Amino acid sequence: MDASWIDYFRLGGPLMYAVLATWVIVLAGALDRAFYAVGRALRRPGIRIAAMGRAGDLAGARLEFDREAHEARRGLARIDAVSQLATSVGLFGTVVGLAQGFLGRGGAGDTSRSLEALGDGLSTALFTTIAGLVVFLLGQGLLVLYREWLAHVERYAPEFRSELASDTARAR
Repeated sequence: MDASWIDYFRLGGPLMYAVLATWVIVLAGALDRAFYAVGRALRRPGIRIAAMGRAGDLAGARLEFDREAHEARRGLARIDAVSQLATSVGLFGTVVGLAQGFLGRGGAGDTSRSLEALGDGLSTALFTTIAGLVVFLLGQGLLVLYREWLAHVERYAPEFRSELASDTARAR
């Protein structure tokens, strides 16, 4: 039997909608950060900030630098929290699925109904756990990549700040 993603989604039960919501939030946050990274590469704010400093607008350059650093980190905590929430929702689905499987087994004489209920409950448990872990791993993986890129880009931040500070001191 070739099952589609929709079939797996249905087998996961109603908690799959919560996992889907976490995935949408994580994906939106990841896309936002990707668009920011591309925009930052195109805008080249470091060149603009350095030009402001050379032109004597040191306070403006510092303000722009701090604003850019703040913007670079925007949304990371949300991606982190929601991807971790996806794991919790997936584990909650495990508990719900197991409870459905064992509580809905039927009477002792009805073995086929008992096995069917147990199978339904286990499929709910399995698919919500898998979905929650996939969202978590993708979200955390994207965070690791973005933070590595950010660390690479901002490696020169202390040097840049000290240059702005020395330029400010000389201007006074």
